[in-house]
Amino acid sequence: MTDQIQRDDLEPIIPAPRQDEPQFYEPRGEQVAVEVGQDTGRPVDPPRQHVGTFADVTSRYSGPRKPIVPASLRSQAGRHAMAQWAVTFAGYTLAYHVTRSPKYLAKAAIFAPWGAVRLSGKAIGWTFDMEGFGIRQDAATRKNVGDYLALSKQRDRRVGGRLWAAVPGFLLLVVLAGLLVLVAPWWGQALASAVLMPVLAYVGRPLDAPILDRVFTADRFIRLTATLTRQAILACNIKGIKDPKDIKFIHDIALAGPGHEALVLLPPGVLATDVIDERERLASGFRLPKTQVWPSTVPAEHPGVLSIWIAHKPVSSMKAPPWPLLEDGGFDYFADKFVYGHDERMRPVYYSLAEKNSLFGGIPGSGKTLAARVVLLAAVLDPLVVPLTFDLKGSGDLDCFEPLCPTGLYGSGADEGTKAAAMAALEWLLTECDERAPLVRKYAAQGMNTANKVNRRMAEHDARLRPLVPFFDEIQELITDPKHGKRAKFLLTSIVKRGRALGIHLILASQRIDKESIPKGISSNIALRTCLAVTSHVEVNLVLGTGAYAAGARPTEFEPGDSTGPKDSGWGYHAGDGPIRPRRSSYVDNPAAAQVVKRALEMRHGEQPVEVPRIALRNLLADVRQVWFEGEDAIWSELIVPRLQQLDADAYGDLTVEVFGAWMARAGVQTESLNRRIDSSSTKRATRAGVKLAALEDRIAEKTAETITSTDLAEVED
Repeated sequence: MTDQIQRDDLEPIIPAPRQDEPQFYEPRGEQVAVEVGQDTGRPVDPPRQHVGTFADVTSRYSGPRKPIVPASLRSQAGRHAMAQWAVTFAGYTLAYHVTRSPKYLAKAAIFAPWGAVRLSGKAIGWTFDMEGFGIRQDAATRKNVGDYLALSKQRDRRVGGRLWAAVPGFLLLVVLAGLLVLVAPWWGQALASAVLMPVLAYVGRPLDAPILDRVFTADRFIRLTATLTRQAILACNIKGIKDPKDIKFIHDIALAGPGHEALVLLPPGVLATDVIDERERLASGFRLPKTQVWPSTVPAEHPGVLSIWIAHKPVSSMKAPPWPLLEDGGFDYFADKFVYGHDERMRPVYYSLAEKNSLFGGIPGSGKTLAARVVLLAAVLDPLVVPLTFDLKGSGDLDCFEPLCPTGLYGSGADEGTKAAAMAALEWLLTECDERAPLVRKYAAQGMNTANKVNRRMAEHDARLRPLVPFFDEIQELITDPKHGKRAKFLLTSIVKRGRALGIHLILASQRIDKESIPKGISSNIALRTCLAVTSHVEVNLVLGTGAYAAGARPTEFEPGDSTGPKDSGWGYHAGDGPIRPRRSSYVDNPAAAQVVKRALEMRHGEQPVEVPRIALRNLLADVRQVWFEGEDAIWSELIVPRLQQLDADAYGDLTVEVFGAWMARAGVQTESLNRRIDSSSTKRATRAGVKLAALEDRIAEKTAETITSTDLAEVED
């Protein structure tokens, strides 16, 4: 079968043929038959011609160069880690041997005489050529007179020459020994003994009896080599890797912090994540614990480049550096980054708060509450920040923040009262979003900011724009609650979307990770996400985002446990400010956290920066409906206020008719002039401000519809 191709169609895309090429098309108007499957084109990759230009010669030297200063010394963390290791090693080794010095002295005293005898014997044997005795004896046994005479003459020449060196040397030693014993001071004798005894003891000791004890009982460090790395990768049984020669290295294996790093170029078609998935086999290939082997992808490189970092010892057993803000230092919410913790190489990792929100997810024991608490501890070191904390499991990990939280904006417990208070706080936060937006526009128009976002100048100028950092631990208790769930989803979604530009940084933590507990409408709008130890890839993608597990995030390999022990508590993968990488939060225990909060309170001169009226934490419309008597279609405000005061004296104790009208208007119900009888027994009528039942119920219905609609939309997104 042939395909008929018109030259008119080919001319725009086919160049004119060269004279040395066959012509596969004819002049205009003619037809040409091309056999299907026949190779009719020029080679796609023509033979490379050598060009001796300057660019061609220098191109091979234009790639990455080896650093003059090793990577381990280019960062403060690397230098600190190396210096700390050297000092610790030297100090411990010295202390160990000093405590055993009497034992070493006794061994030296026993082995030194044997060493003197051995040295004397070797000196006599060398002087009289005893090493040739066996050969001469063999010649005599064979009765080979010629060989024996030749060997004897050689022996006589050697002994004669060596005696000229041995006799003076022996006499010199005798003189020195006499001077040392009879003339030298005591410190000279001690110095000579300190030098000679170890040497003689080393010579005289049995081969299996070392003088010094071994300090470390662990296996000796095995140097990371290209051969060992190739063997470990082959042990993973990855499809596409058969020959060790297919595994190449981008640059030499080098020291990187408290470990060594190998940048591996895998064969075409093999991904770095293929090796990461086989981390246990990789560690087995290296013959090392899994927490000592850290494979990862390489940012800004193609997916076939793998980084393998081998720690000097398991990372979980390394002593983590203390949190820099533990004892002193401050923080600027709008401009600063604070040290959150460290990565697997003990390098500090940083965290910022402005215009973002935070999400922490992990199973019980993963350390998510303490990891998130580090963020809030840093935040409160800015005197402008106002914290809100609700611990919905009631463990007490957030109790230290109570002195800093405004009245009504702190809660701890899994009871209904704490949940109701948390819901009231969310309602207040949404009201704050409504009230802050006009203020931001106003001050931005006055030149306080080029963007319509809260900055430090605005917050210092107007206390109503101070940064708010609400922390809701175990937020799934609200989201999945039958009574509060729908409204909680609506409030959280709105606050996450609107609050970040208005100076509100929401911190959420959950140990239950599924689409019901962490709806996509909430998690997808949170910038900073940390996934600690979880059980499967599903939870990883729910917290970090779709595709995070495929990109190499493996918090499934972390083992929950006590953060002070060898477990992986506090370890997690972080997304939102660069590549997804593992990091561990700094460990701050409860007493230390209380000291940080005490310092933050001193920065505020012992006062809470914001006083929130309790009325703001109440559902005013629901309370008014609750105190409404049956049969009343409208009530004056002066009658509603006493009923509200009786309902909650703390919240409504100072409420006046005028303030009640303003709060009702903010809630969406305008008070109206009502002409009614003064009381049921009187015929006199009066006109005063009040509320109509129909308007109240219509507004309550509208808010309910808004909640349901927003929740339905979020579920559709899921």
